[in-house]
Amino acid sequence: MGWHKWLTMGLMLSATWVAGVYADTYLYRGLPLNEAGITLRPWGSGTIEESTETVFVGSRSLKLTTRGYFAGGWLEFQSPVDLRSDLNTPDKVLRFTLRFPGTATVAAGGASTGPRGGGLGAPPRGPRGGGFGEFGAPGAPPGGGTTTTTTTQPTAQELRIVLETSDGKRTDFILPLQGVRPDESGWQSVSMPLSAIPSLKQTNGQIARVGVFSDATATFYLGEIRTLSEQTPLQGYIYVVNSYGFSFNSRNESKIVIAANDELTFYGISESGTVPVVFRWSFGGDPNLIDAEGNAIRRRFPKKGTFTVILTIADPYGARKPATAQIEVQVN
Repeated sequence: MGWHKWLTMGLMLSATWVAGVYADTYLYRGLPLNEAGITLRPWGSGTIEESTETVFVGSRSLKLTTRGYFAGGWLEFQSPVDLRSDLNTPDKVLRFTLRFPGTATVAAGGASTGPRGGGLGAPPRGPRGGGFGEFGAPGAPPGGGTTTTTTTQPTAQELRIVLETSDGKRTDFILPLQGVRPDESGWQSVSMPLSAIPSLKQTNGQIARVGVFSDATATFYLGEIRTLSEQTPLQGYIYVVNSYGFSFNSRNESKIVIAANDELTFYGISESGTVPVVFRWSFGGDPNLIDAEGNAIRRRFPKKGTFTVILTIADPYGARKPATAQIEVQVN
């Protein structure tokens, strides 16, 4: 065998190895259904249909209406999608990119697995951010001085995803949507580590169907479903708004001075990719003593003194090392 044949074989084996180990896998990427080999099936009182109204990639998206955890839609693949190589890659996640009608740019934030109900919402825009916002209304973080158009938040707080493999096994998991940050066009991505999906490794890894549901009556567009490597370390900061609408953050300020009995609203801001995180708060200076959990916490300080507020940003699946941010509150 000539050297050129050995070289060709080596390149083919190398390409196969790279594809098998490192390449991402697309379950849906905006192609017409007949090209993608996908059939849509509504479930319960939900609906699912192909749409050209808004597109993330390709030329199509999927428009879903869900009416609870058991009413939504299924994507059925003519040829099962092979995730076996992804299951053997520790940092691989399954990412869903979706858009709720009316969603525009909102404030920085990370997906949170905090208490259901949305907490206080995203940080309102204070004077430094170009206008005021109400508690619970999304806005932009400080800086820039420009007006940001903001409309509705997602009407669902979490997605229920069901995976069915060609060997007849099913597994399902919840994807929290609280605090997920859309891009400028309103599309937002949220991911689940493949290693955290219950019992997925006990299947043959060949995905035959994907079911998409939510916790509420909601209509939204699904732009893409894919795997990818998520290596972003946990990181973030504390964003604070006082009762007068002025904002501060732990990146630029190490201390806030307030009067006794003033109320502050603390927001946990995550810059940790699309995998959900947990925000844990300590108001006594010891991160091991957790006083509250959630991406938005209101706190009043009735006594004089200096208090160290510590935010711990944690991976609920234990795959990444926790990160902390802190800011001091001086009460006069």
